[in-house]
Amino acid sequence: MIRIGQFSTPQNSSLFLATRIGLHLRNQKSESLLALQKRYCSEATPGIRTTFTESLILLFALGKVSFDPQTDRVVYDEDS
Repeated sequence: MIRIGQFSTPQNSSLFLATRIGLHLRNQKSESLLALQKRYCSEATPGIRTTFTESLILLFALGKVSFDPQTDRVVYDEDS
């Protein structure tokens, strides 16, 4: 059985994290940006904030998420 992230390397870590964030948001429908950052950015991992930002940009470019600046929430788009 292959698990998500089993073949993760520094070159594809943004793609791996985007998958994890996308699956999480699909179940939650929306979450505040700060809560997502706390969930996926540990202090022990160098460069994780850059990888987190790249992952959100990837999901946004694919049309899977949108951002509501009034509520500071990342919203999963089920229609795309």
